[in-house]
Formats: sequence, C-alpha cells, structure tokens
Amino acid sequence: MVETASLILVAVMAAGLGPKLAWSDHSGWKMAPEFALAGVDGGPAAPTQIRARWNESWLFVEFVCRDTALVAPGRVDGEDHFRIGDVVEVFVARRGKPDYIELHATPESRQTVYAFRDYRRAAEAPEGMVVQAGRIEGGWRAILALPWDALGGRPGHDEWEFLAGRYDYDKVGGRPALSSFPAQKGKPDFHDRARYARLTLQR
Repeated sequence: MVETASLILVAVMAAGLGPKLAWSDHSGWKMAPEFALAGVDGGPAAPTQIRARWNESWLFVEFVCRDTALVAPGRVDGEDHFRIGDVVEVFVARRGKPDYIELHATPESRQTVYAFRDYRRAAEAPEGMVVQAGRIEGGWRAILALPWDALGGRPGHDEWEFLAGRYDYDKVGGRPALSSFPAQKGKPDFHDRARYARLTLQR
C-alpha cells in the first residue's frame, strides 16, 4: 500500500455555478488548475486531465479524455458501465468518516452512483448527482456534479478525500487500460482510501 494522503487536488470556487452551466463555462474551467491521470503501475494510458471547482451547493469535476475508440455500449443509468465500456469516475469521502461515494460517467452521459459504509461495504446510493458528457475533437469530455448534501458534509466544515479514475476500452469485450489520480502502483485498488488525495477547496 502506498500512502498518498499528502497529494492534493485543488478545487477553485465557482460561485453560483450549477450543473447545466458547468458544461458550457469553458473560460471558468480554465481558471482551475489541471491534474493528469497516470496509468496504473506505470502502464500505458491515454492522456486524461481533470479540473475541479466548487461552491456551497456542488462539487464539480471535469475530465478531458483523449481517445481513439469510444466504447459506450451501455444504454441506461445504473449499469456497471465500467465492466463494458469507457468510464470516468470519482470517489469522494469525508476525511475520518467511513462513508464514501463513487460516481461514474460514460461518453454518452450515462451515470451510475455507488455508495459505501466502509471499505467496499455497499450502502444505499444518494440521489441528485448530475453527469454531462459528449464527444470532443480527439476524444470526449465529462462533467460530474456532486451535491454536498449527498456527500454527507459541508464545504468549509469538513475535510475531504478524493480519487479520480478512468477505464479506457479499445473495443467491446476488451480489457481496459486503467489510470488514476493519484497514481497507483502495484495492484490497483480504487477503494483503498490510504491512496486517495486530499481535496482542497480554494476560495
């Protein structure tokens, strides 16, 4: 196990931003620092960048994924899309608390929400998550919007942990290339919270 809690993902304040506007607010996203996902254990991975923004109601994460073969056979929300096609995902948890949320997005704007009471112990998934995604030149882009109420805490009153991941398929039925921020070495485990970064909310 590699301790990564000293790594930080910086989210910048976006007062008044909502999920619908988050997709089209390109200039606002440029104000947020960019972080790169890395292939698991140094393996190959298509370039993926993330940025994060927040306000008193929402945490937003943008993924920009380079991709030569978009694979998205899933047609409804709630499927295990990561088993069949391209997915980006975020894990968010309150530091020191056992609960955490996992939100997936596909290139076709399908979403799946998972919730856990502790390491991989399933809980009832909250509602209110919003996903927007679509093709861009050279790949695809996704915006994941998570309401703080669904995450069980409040910005400025709680400390947060974060991991971003990507499953990149080259064909249906293929084996995905995995990447993440923070980077993972050895056997990947996106549920191992000792490997998560700290999420810092910058005003």
